[in-house]
Amino acid sequence: MLKFASLAASGLLLLACQRETPPTTDCIDPSKIRQDAMCTMEYAPVCGCNNQTYSNACQASNAGVKTFTQGPCPGTETSPPKGQ
Repeated sequence: MLKFASLAASGLLLLACQRETPPTTDCIDPSKIRQDAMCTMEYAPVCGCNNQTYSNACQASNAGVKTFTQGPCPGTETSPPKGQ
C-alpha cells in the first residue's frame, strides 16, 4: 500500500510540474515560420499584429506574422542595427 501511495504521489508531482501549453494566437501562422530563411539587413521597422517590432517585413513574414503595419509598434524604442 505504501508503494502505491508513493507512486501516486510521484505521478501527481510530475503532472503538477508539466509546462503549460503556450497560448495560441490567430496572429501567427506556424506553417509560415521559416527559421532558416535569410533577410536583408535593411532597417525598415514594422509592427506585427502580435505587437512586436521587427526590423523589416521579411523578418516579420519569416516569423509567421500574418499582418503588420509600417513603423515600430507604439511604445517601443527601436534603433537601426550598428553600421546603418
